[in-house]
Amino acid sequence: MEPIHLQIGLVLDEKAVAAVITLIRKAFPEATVVDEKRESRLRASQHALFAGQKPPEDKGLLIDNREAAKLLKVSERTLWRMWNEGKMPQPIHVGRAVRWSYEELKAWVDGGCPAHKASKMAKSK
Repeated sequence: MEPIHLQIGLVLDEKAVAAVITLIRKAFPEATVVDEKRESRLRASQHALFAGQKPPEDKGLLIDNREAAKLLKVSERTLWRMWNEGKMPQPIHVGRAVRWSYEELKAWVDGGCPAHKASKMAKSK
């Protein structure tokens, strides 16, 4: 017997949404509890990753190399090569972390992927 795939769309008002949330919380209590130790470890790891620096707020959503490569539909290796050759917008360095502005990458793609200034690495070669 072949599986049947069924997709259903629901439109709920605020009261119905509240009722669904209550049902989910009752059915999955462990999924709705905030683990303070986990949250504390997460904040500490983010602090370590960004070396105590705060990401720039004017750049909007920042994505890592894996997400940037996925957005551009290229491999991570190709992403780094494009960056090194100055073919794409420069990343933002926050501590040891390297991030790209989602909005800047999207605008670059929408603009036809024009070449950017050569990266520091490409200039030194």
